[in-house]
Amino acid sequence: MKTLLLIFFTITTTNLAAQKQGYTWMFGQGGALSFISGTAVPFSGSEVFGNPTQMGDFLYSEGCTSISDSSGKLLFYSNGGKVWNKLNQVMPNGDSLMGFYSSTMAALAIPAPASNSLYYLFTTDGIERYLQNGLRYSVIDMCLDNGKGDVISSQKNILLLDTVSEKLCAVAHPNGTDIWLIAHKHFTNSFYAYLVTPTGINPPVITSIGTVNTGSFNFYNGCATAIGQMKASSDGSKIGLVFSNVTPSVAELFDFNSMTGVLSNVISLQTNNNEYGIEFSPDNSKLYITNLSGIFQFDISSGLEATINSTKTQITNATCLPGPLQLGPDGKIYVARCTNFMGVINSPNNSGTSCNFDANSIDISPGVNNTSLPAFIAGFHYKNNQIPDCLALGIENDFEPLTHTIFPNPFSLWTTLQTDRIFKNATLTVYNAFGQIVRQLNNLTGRTIIFYRDNLPCGIYLARLEEDNNIIATGKLIITD
Repeated sequence: MKTLLLIFFTITTTNLAAQKQGYTWMFGQGGALSFISGTAVPFSGSEVFGNPTQMGDFLYSEGCTSISDSSGKLLFYSNGGKVWNKLNQVMPNGDSLMGFYSSTMAALAIPAPASNSLYYLFTTDGIERYLQNGLRYSVIDMCLDNGKGDVISSQKNILLLDTVSEKLCAVAHPNGTDIWLIAHKHFTNSFYAYLVTPTGINPPVITSIGTVNTGSFNFYNGCATAIGQMKASSDGSKIGLVFSNVTPSVAELFDFNSMTGVLSNVISLQTNNNEYGIEFSPDNSKLYITNLSGIFQFDISSGLEATINSTKTQITNATCLPGPLQLGPDGKIYVARCTNFMGVINSPNNSGTSCNFDANSIDISPGVNNTSLPAFIAGFHYKNNQIPDCLALGIENDFEPLTHTIFPNPFSLWTTLQTDRIFKNATLTVYNAFGQIVRQLNNLTGRTIIFYRDNLPCGIYLARLEEDNNIIATGKLIITD
């Protein structure tokens, strides 16, 4: 059997490092966190802000989303009304989006399956505008504006569903490629699950279950109960949501079938007043809810309503209104506190107060975290397994990449990658059109790689050569019969 030859050197196969698309957070009133080092490190520069002088000193930034490349470097972020690039600049076509920054979950970014450069940005409107703009999406191409990204003008603010609640969540499909986007239609009890696939967004799977989402008093035309988070568990098996501004408040837990998009088995959870935040522990055994009284934990492992409610435990008193929650890539749950400090549930898998809540864990000054934490795909199950092609060509890196040629290309049996200088201990990774690794080799040294096709089928592949965690050369390989 033919092998990849690199002038007299032995080659071994390694696994790709964990994906880091959720490692940079932009949120709050100018708050930002980076998890690239393995712990949450605050930094400055975020342009996410609300307008607290508007409508009765009320409208802080709430819903937002951030997304990074597979190395953890920021690509873009959005508050539903604007989208900023990695330089904190509004993308050239990234203004006048039809989401609203005061919506609980104003924006959610999902990579387009089987693409390395396209992203869907889903947005929801807020109760202050009577939810009139509904659920919409725009498509961002990270290869536009010299690799800084831009919204494709012909695919901007496309309506999916009118009058949705301020709720979105996303779950990975078991096929390893597709992603479910789930929304809740206001004035109904209907969930709309849209399967995002390599060919586009499928018609929704609609499940009518649980409490009808409508208010008991006329606040913003009865839309006030649209407020509150909706989250999915990391394994995609559960969905939880809360309705605020209604008496009594509503908190519900559902089973979710990530194969079919159907919800079932509603469980009603005991509430206090004005529930707003909700999040699952990383092992999916605990559910946390925030309200005016504080943070509460439920053990949901039994699956039985009475048993679950009997485990309700108060973790801390109220520290913020409203108080969103977000699981981090480090397995901790982050809590908005309306100050320069963020609260952190350090051991969310543990029962009761042993979950170890720290109210003053991280100082994000000069940012302030009033009511905002970014939204991500549940469990950070992202499918874009590489840096976008246009960024991999050297735009993203601070070093000078290798000058290289690939010839012949297209090829049927073999091709040669020739570089202008010697590389040392490099890694070559080859991806297929779905972003999946089809070959990866380590400890490469020299100037020339002769690449034999072996059993790879015809198609277009991306080859990426890295040295000391820096991309030093990339190119497309075209295999023909």
